[in-house]
Formats: sequence, structure tokens, C-alpha cells
Amino acid sequence: MGLSHTEKKWLGGFGGFLAIVFIVVSQIIKLQTDYFTESSFGNAEPVGQWVVPGFIVLGIYLLGLINYRLIKAAVKAKPWQRWGLVVLDIVVTIIYLWAGYVALFFVGFSYFPFAP
Repeated sequence: MGLSHTEKKWLGGFGGFLAIVFIVVSQIIKLQTDYFTESSFGNAEPVGQWVVPGFIVLGIYLLGLINYRLIKAAVKAKPWQRWGLVVLDIVVTIIYLWAGYVALFFVGFSYFPFAP
């Protein structure tokens, strides 16, 4: 289920770029809002407004990579193995979306105060 050198370069480079942008911008927002010095919940909300969409984008990117590799492997597989890989891809996607939903709840809960 490996990728070619060109695919690794493009997909890995794009993923690295997304991760670097996510980390740098979240740290800039944390510095601008005094997130590190004050411990009030009001400073966490501007950071959460960046982190939650970034978390979703990075999650969708990772799911796309997983699906791309499994579908590519299914295309190259023997006909009787294709259906197994397609079913595996569907099961992995469902589990990934469920786990991502739970993780998104915890990420959102850590930046946005839900209770009064």
C-alpha cells in the first residue's frame, strides 16, 4: 500500500505545510491574546476559533490520505481482494469519523466554556 516518491513528496509536503501553518498561527494567536499569562476563559475563545477549524481541516486531510491509500491498494489488488479492501476502507472511515467527532468534542470543550 505504499506511495510513489512523487506522491510522498506532494502529499507529505502539503501535510507538513498544513501542520506548520496550524502550529504557527495558533501560537501567534495565543501570544496576542495573553493566553500564556492570564488564566481566564475569555482568552481561550479566540484561540479556539482558530484551533477547531484547523483541527477539522487536518482531520479531513488525514482521512483523505487514509482513503487514498486504501483505494489505491484496492485498485491494484486482485478482484477477490478488492471488495475486502473497500469494506475495510468503509469501516476505517466510520471508526475514524466517530473518533474524530469525540476528539472534536474534547478540543472544543478545552477552548470554549460550555457551562455558565
